[in-house]
Amino acid sequence: MHKNYCYKKTILFVLTVLLGLTINVRFAQATNVIVMAIFGEMVILKVDGTKHKMRVGDKTPEGIVLAEIDYDTVILKQGNKSSRHKLGGHVSFGLESGRGKGPKKEQIAKIWPKNDMYVTHGYINKFSVTFMVDTGATWIALSESMAKRMGINYFRGERGYAGTASGVTSIYKIKLDSVRVGEIRLYDVEAAVIPNLSGHVLLGNSFLKYTEMTRTKQVMILKKK
Repeated sequence: MHKNYCYKKTILFVLTVLLGLTINVRFAQATNVIVMAIFGEMVILKVDGTKHKMRVGDKTPEGIVLAEIDYDTVILKQGNKSSRHKLGGHVSFGLESGRGKGPKKEQIAKIWPKNDMYVTHGYINKFSVTFMVDTGATWIALSESMAKRMGINYFRGERGYAGTASGVTSIYKIKLDSVRVGEIRLYDVEAAVIPNLSGHVLLGNSFLKYTEMTRTKQVMILKKK
């Protein structure tokens, strides 16, 4: 009787260990994710063949968190890992390699001239805008109508005055949640809302001071410091 009890106990222990190993192996496997669709504040991810409708902050059973939606791009996190992926992009999450993370990738933006001005596409918060590089501007500058379109309550900003090509005008100094140009993304960026500003958003020194600017032939290259 005692031998049978010990035998059964040993079998139970072995099965428990094997089950634990099976679970650990399952979690160690890479999780394959596809960014299938982005609908405003909703994202559809396919995780290991299963579709999930997600909003920012939602987590899949595999532990993948939708951290941010940025127009056609999402930021996904799993544990202490995070990565940015475009619509239709494939993501693979798994264990960290023992070889280390390697050198940090440089964040750059390449801007080509247009009519003798450096104009480029970018984002303020989640809104697509056209920037014109202006090294003489203290801040990023956008029009009142542009700020309203983005839902920015600029009246809460600091009221002031600034000199423009048309003379001295009133401005509202604010902070933008995020600004992205090329691969460069900055947070809490100072900007000025100028009521009568026309044309493109000015990419001023509140962004440019965090970059190194070089020119190769006619191309302007910004590199994040």
